[in-house]
Amino acid sequence: MDKKEFLKAIAEILMTDENNLKEETELNFFSDFDSIAALEISMLYEKKLNIEVFPMEIKKKKTIKDLLELGKFI
Repeated sequence: MDKKEFLKAIAEILMTDENNLKEETELNFFSDFDSIAALEISMLYEKKLNIEVFPMEIKKKKTIKDLLELGKFI
């Protein structure tokens, strides 16, 4: 999975357009960034990137950049 595919998957989980996902965008900006989204994002890391991340860790992240760093895209 490359960065573009990752962002597309995150956009689907957050129910937004990919164009809304800038590195500086705060995750709390998205009304769909809740515990279910955190679980889905953690599953995305595990299934597509082989990185074990707990949903609680996802909820502590502040921006899209934080998610990209966790996935080692930047």
